[in-house]
Parts: sequence; structure tokens; C-alpha cells
Amino acid sequence: MSRKCCKECPWVTPSNHNRSWSNYVAKMMGLKKSKEPRHACHMITSDVWGMKTIIDESNVCIGAKNSKKQSTL
Repeated sequence: MSRKCCKECPWVTPSNHNRSWSNYVAKMMGLKKSKEPRHACHMITSDVWGMKTIIDESNVCIGAKNSKKQSTL
């Protein structure tokens, strides 16, 4: 069973803070802070970059996953 985005997902909820999130994610990826090219949902875990736990289907940020999927179409 797939999850839905959380109400505060920065990839789907417009706000000043959320608009800068995609740039921050790109910066963290460039600095190799993430082990994988995706991040965890901040509503599920505080380990957003997967430093302590593996990012899998149970904790991945669904908004980012869907955003990346649409950008590759």
C-alpha cells in the first residue's frame, strides 16, 4: 500500500520556506550529505538524509519521489 504526501510536504505545499527546499536538497546532494538521491519524510523521521537509517518505501518523502518521477517524464 502506498502512502500519500504529508500535509506539510515541501514539494507539494506552497510557502516561502518550502520554495527554498528544493535548492537546499540540491545543495546537500552536491555535498554528498545523502547516501541516496532522495530523502526521508520529515514527518516520519528526523534522519532526513538517511545517515542512521536506510531510506526505503516506508519512510521516503513521497512528494520528492513523485516530483523526481515527473521531472524525468
